[in-house]
Amino acid sequence: MESAQDQGLSALQSDPRPGCGRAGCACALPVSERFVLWALRQWQQDRALPSEGSILHRGFKIAGLLEALPDFAIAMDAFLFGARRAIEIHVPTCSSVSRDEAVLVALCGLAQGDFDGPLLASLDVMMAPTASRVAAVRLKAFAVALSSAGLRLTPMPGDAGGRLN
Repeated sequence: MESAQDQGLSALQSDPRPGCGRAGCACALPVSERFVLWALRQWQQDRALPSEGSILHRGFKIAGLLEALPDFAIAMDAFLFGARRAIEIHVPTCSSVSRDEAVLVALCGLAQGDFDGPLLASLDVMMAPTASRVAAVRLKAFAVALSSAGLRLTPMPGDAGGRLN
């Protein structure tokens, strides 16, 4: 996966690449979903609140989302420690999207779209209830920051949903 700087991440940029055509390939995802996928994978590599100068820190800073980094990291920690099973997150260079990665990106979309009921129900199935509440609050804050930066995860009215796997 490219770094945010290499992608030239812009809040208003549309992604002209249609993708390679392979099922489950990350290159077909919109920039907003690729950013979340990239962040998941980078967090998986570090597993800590990223320090200044880390790849994750630099990517969030370039995207203008540095203030959302703690919310993202805490939500991911809740997933790590509260999940009912191990979550499959690929290495940053992998081109395919795992089922768990697709679910986590979709959960961010639910949080951004104010679908709190489905978000909490989904998290309760995946996690211990106390961890799911923490994850929901932090995912919501992260998703709102993404939206404020112009990175929409929820389909616009009339768009088909279910782009991920």
